[in-house]
Amino acid sequence: MRYYSFILILIAFSSSSVLYSQSIYAYKLNDLNFGDIFIGYSSEVQQTDNNAAKFVFFHTKFFRGNVLVNFSLPASLKNGKYKIPVKFDSRHSAWSYRDRVDGRRNFDPYAPLTLRNLRILRPVYIWLGGTLNTFQGNAPGKYNGTIILTMEIF
Repeated sequence: MRYYSFILILIAFSSSSVLYSQSIYAYKLNDLNFGDIFIGYSSEVQQTDNNAAKFVFFHTKFFRGNVLVNFSLPASLKNGKYKIPVKFDSRHSAWSYRDRVDGRRNFDPYAPLTLRNLRILRPVYIWLGGTLNTFQGNAPGKYNGTIILTMEIF
């Protein structure tokens, strides 16, 4: 029996304006996908894997701005009444100014991430992986959940 698991990523963002226009532009580049998992086995997606969720954002606040990033993470992936617990941690999440493996900085996805003094239009990449463990009571099928990414410029 196989499980297909993926997480649909929704991006929400907000910005405040003072005397000039400022915005955050955020894009989802990849969904988190645990792939096929057999009953009784676990799956892990590292933040460096191609199956990790991947986002990029930049802001338009004149010169430099601070950005607050928050994740709302599911406790489990669901398929009707069946659930598979999913875990996220700082080993499986990272951010960087460049879209490459070296130079990434890990962060706790359950805590707010404050990025300070970001230059205008400078891209910031965020990756999110996780782990899950199946058990004998799970039914085969597609399991999914929703991650909400919220950003605020200040």
